[in-house]
Amino acid sequence: MEPNILTKIGQVECFEHIDKQEFEAIYRHYWRLLYDFAFVKTHDQHVAEEIVQDLFASLWEKRDSLHISNLRSYLFTAVRNRVIDYYKQKVFLDLDAVERSDETSYPIFLDELETALQNGITGLPDKTREIFLLNRMEGKTASQISACLHVPVRTVEYHITQALRSLKFQLKDFTLLLLLVFEM
Repeated sequence: MEPNILTKIGQVECFEHIDKQEFEAIYRHYWRLLYDFAFVKTHDQHVAEEIVQDLFASLWEKRDSLHISNLRSYLFTAVRNRVIDYYKQKVFLDLDAVERSDETSYPIFLDELETALQNGITGLPDKTREIFLLNRMEGKTASQISACLHVPVRTVEYHITQALRSLKFQLKDFTLLLLLVFEM
């Protein structure tokens, strides 16, 4: 790699003036470091690759509006945030599978998470809880719930959205717990 490009890599503040060759140099310089960082956090080769590729694609697409004072710090922080988002998504997708599982050996934090989720659901207003349970636990669509309860589809969608917002807020502390469990 040319010395002037390496020097420029550390001094990038605005991607607007970066051409394709310079961007490729940045990509080659940081890809492996970022991949290794993501892999250590996710323990999944494909997820780590996807996180890093997505980051660079996003950088290229937003290059006209990015102003970065410390490129290395920005890239590693962006990867860390994407790893956190990955685990947030994974927990919500896996909750249903855990609930159906006969295993009692899953980590204790899942017991706590399940208790917090049940408490959150119990704390929802009656109509919101009923609609949420029909949708998420029984797998009914908004139109099926609408027909069953004789309410407009938009009302059903509203209650589902309200339930998800409430639960997301109530379960936000588990993000920190996930970070500790997965040694982030």
